[in-house]
Amino acid sequence: MKSFVECGMAMQNFLMILLEICLILEFILLLTRITGFSGKKKIITAMTVFLVSFFLMFLLMNDHRYCLGESAYHPMLQDYPVSLLTAVIIALTFYLCRAIWSERRRYSHSLSYWSVNEAVDDVPCGVCFSDSFGRIILCNTKMQELCKVMTGSYLQDYDTLRKAIDDEPAAEGFFRLSRDSDVFYFPDASVWMFQEYRLQEPDFAGYRQTIAVNVSEIYYNGEKIRANNEKLAILNHKLEEMYEKIGDKIREQETLAMKMQVHDSFGRSLLLIRRILERKENQDKMDKQLSALKHLVYILTGSAVESMEKLYEDTIKHAEEIGISVQISGNVPMYPAYRLLADRAIRECVTNCARHAHGSVVFVKIDKCANEYNIRITNDGDVPEKNSEEGGGLSALRKAVEAEKCRMQVSFSPEFCLILKMPLAERMRFDGTGIDSRRSEDHAEIF
Repeated sequence: MKSFVECGMAMQNFLMILLEICLILEFILLLTRITGFSGKKKIITAMTVFLVSFFLMFLLMNDHRYCLGESAYHPMLQDYPVSLLTAVIIALTFYLCRAIWSERRRYSHSLSYWSVNEAVDDVPCGVCFSDSFGRIILCNTKMQELCKVMTGSYLQDYDTLRKAIDDEPAAEGFFRLSRDSDVFYFPDASVWMFQEYRLQEPDFAGYRQTIAVNVSEIYYNGEKIRANNEKLAILNHKLEEMYEKIGDKIREQETLAMKMQVHDSFGRSLLLIRRILERKENQDKMDKQLSALKHLVYILTGSAVESMEKLYEDTIKHAEEIGISVQISGNVPMYPAYRLLADRAIRECVTNCARHAHGSVVFVKIDKCANEYNIRITNDGDVPEKNSEEGGGLSALRKAVEAEKCRMQVSFSPEFCLILKMPLAERMRFDGTGIDSRRSEDHAEIF
């Protein structure tokens, strides 16, 4: 059988190239077993195979140069057939490929020091461990990227990271979002929150763990919710105004319809009284019409009771029905018109206290001065909102007050307060029905 020296140059080149490939694979196998902590036995085996293959390569190179005619070299493998060498090198190639695949498979299915490092690098948050002297023990890729943005360089010691978190950021596009917590906005529109913990295990006393968590989704969702809440607050305010205006409009329409009805009844009663006077009919018919006319007067003046003494009792009873207590201090005005105005003001304040202030007590203080009555009405409810204004009820009350030559003052800060000032005019004369005598004289002219 032919030896290596006797075979052709193409065969010699093929075997040497295949053996060079084997040497490369053996070197890879050796490094894999060393870095993968495969054990001393496997490492020594790989090293031995590498040295044997290297020695075989030396012998092949020697015989190849002898075949090239270099007299300084002598054949060493002439006793070994080339088929045997070919089989050995091919078998070695398959062995090395299988051994490398097996090592890679074992490495991917086992834990090592490098596995911990890879696992920390693969987490989506930034992780950094440092000792009591500020030296970095472990820092993953994400934390290094964040520190590069924050400080302009990769992390070398913990003090640099702590200074970047505590101080006001100076990098462009990078700023702090919250002073209460370490939350930062980065130039790529991401939001990260930094947290620091001291390890509690006795063996790790003094060690710190710093974590950077991506809170972009939480931050942007919070901003959307805040913006939606602001829009809803504006919409609710507009709806409340609309509902209040609708209520006021309905009340105005109902009041107008009632007044028109009362006005018609008032006119018919006056015409009947005039006819009775002209015809000098029975006094009973006159008393009946006067009673009806008196009732209409009570309706027009806003009173639901015919007795002035029971006027405030009815108002207090009405307030208690809706859960409001009315506390009146001082003596009520002596003039019926003033009593009606004060009662109307108390009723309006009771309604506003229940609807807007959500209170439970309305305080009414009545002071009689030398020239006027001073009535002050407050409540124990919520403070009115900023820029509050008079609604339809208070505006209607103001018109009624001014029609009686009185004054009305309303303040919404620091609390709701309504003040009525009613002048004491001696020329005003009132009869027992609560109607100004001057107005009675005007009605008498109709007859």
